[in-house]
Parts: sequence; structure tokens; C-alpha cells
Amino acid sequence: MPLLRALAPDALVTSPLARARESAAILAAGLGLPAVEVADLCELDFGAWEGRTYDELLADPGYQAFSRRPLEVPPPDGEPVGAARERALAALAGVLAERPGARVCAVGHGDLWRLVLAAFLGLPTEEFRRVRLDTGGVAAIELTGDWAEVKFVNLLPDPARVWQPLHWRPA
Repeated sequence: MPLLRALAPDALVTSPLARARESAAILAAGLGLPAVEVADLCELDFGAWEGRTYDELLADPGYQAFSRRPLEVPPPDGEPVGAARERALAALAGVLAERPGARVCAVGHGDLWRLVLAAFLGLPTEEFRRVRLDTGGVAAIELTGDWAEVKFVNLLPDPARVWQPLHWRPA
């Protein structure tokens, strides 16, 4: 919380999914800001994989294919990665257009924010999982017109956590 207070956000937006709303409510109380839900900041729709554990997914050849080629192999009955990326970028553009010049704190989900950060870093979309963003990790991006400057990514209160293996490494 001290880091976010020091960044002095003017607004707080969140995904409507419960796990993000709960985190946003804690931040809202500490920052003295209302948490505004933005529907299009919800996580990538994993379709038939929703609710399954990572260990269950590892045994699924479809998930293994998705891990290797996320742009070509969408989750079954789910959202293509490229569509999620465009949805998130459009949602952020809308949030910022409503609040010109504001510093906005956004609470969301790992894969969606990796897609956004990869876009702002100029990485090919299929490389989005090269951006590490842990649960509770903070990133800062300054947007000026069409220019994005990524200030930092994955700032953590417990920085040693970055050395823990990722659970979703491509199979």
C-alpha cells in the first residue's frame, strides 16, 4: 500500500471478477478512492478450462498446444488471446479518455495485464508470457497519445518471490 500511495493515483478501476474486486476494495480503502468496475478488464475467458486446476490442464493436450501457440490455439469455447488483448487495450483507452491526465490504478488479472504490457513494450502478442507479473505485482505505464513508456513491471513487496518457478511455463 505505501508504494501505491506514493504513486498518488487519481482513480482506481477494477475487473468485475470477485478476486479483483476484493483486492480493489482493500486498495480503495487504503487510498481513499472509489473502485470503479470496468467490464472489459476481466480476465481472458478460458472457456471449458475455467475452474480446472493447473495440474489438470497440464494433462490436456489442448492446453499444451495453447501454451506453445496461444495465438493459434484458443481455449475451447473461450476467448482468443488476440481478442482479449484488443478488448483490454480498448478498455484502458476508454478509462483514460474519461480521465484525461489522471493517474489510474487498475486491478486485474495476470494474462490480461501480460497482454497489455507486451503491447506497450512492443513485443509480439504471442510472446506475452515472457512478461512476468506475479499476483500482487505492480507495474507502471505512462501513456501519452500513442506513446507508452513502461516505468516498471512486477514490483513486489517480497522481491525474492520472482525466483520462484512459474506454474504456467509452456509445456
